[in-house]
Amino acid sequence: MKLLLDEMHAPAVAEALRIRGIDTIAVTERDDLRGLSDVDLLHAAAIEGRAVVTENIKDFAVLHRHVSAAGEKHSGLVYTHPRRFPRSAPNHVRVLADALTEFVNRNAPGLDGIESFVWWLDGGQGNVR
Repeated sequence: MKLLLDEMHAPAVAEALRIRGIDTIAVTERDDLRGLSDVDLLHAAAIEGRAVVTENIKDFAVLHRHVSAAGEKHSGLVYTHPRRFPRSAPNHVRVLADALTEFVNRNAPGLDGIESFVWWLDGGQGNVR
């Protein structure tokens, strides 16, 4: 499973995941992704086969419904929450990278081939919709 970290997530998280062997990029690492609208970002991620990791649940949930209603697909959404993964915490990068690593290692085989999945990340436990 490949991941795309939305702009609120630090590139250090993407770096930590790459060190662990998980193909991850952060929006802030690529000029072609910076400043894209949510719909364009979801489309760019789908072209690369990447699930988008985002805290922007409000906007991406609406976008997911619109994409699904139009019969289109994306490569998945992984929602994080700032209370569960506070960016101000000194161990934020490690905690989020650990949770995403566990998510990928535990769930990637089962999600392989499932388009437009939605997952709530909560430290390794979560649910798919």
